[in-house]
Amino acid sequence: MKQRLFMSFLLSAAMLIYGAEYLPYDGSVIDQIFAWAWTVFALFVIGGNGLHLLYQKRQQKQVAVPIRYRQKSREKLRG
Repeated sequence: MKQRLFMSFLLSAAMLIYGAEYLPYDGSVIDQIFAWAWTVFALFVIGGNGLHLLYQKRQQKQVAVPIRYRQKSREKLRG
């Protein structure tokens, strides 16, 4: 999961860097609204992925319980 977040972070940053020069920040009002909205949403995506990468909890390794241990615990419960 960490690799997917990192790839999403890198791809969205690359899209913002590459696409910023093609956005019409000095066009008509509708063009400017689109350009600024696209930039803000791209920054939200970059920020969300970056924060999730920084603050995600580490997953503990799940170890299967041996069969013998489960049988002993069942015997203890039965009495």
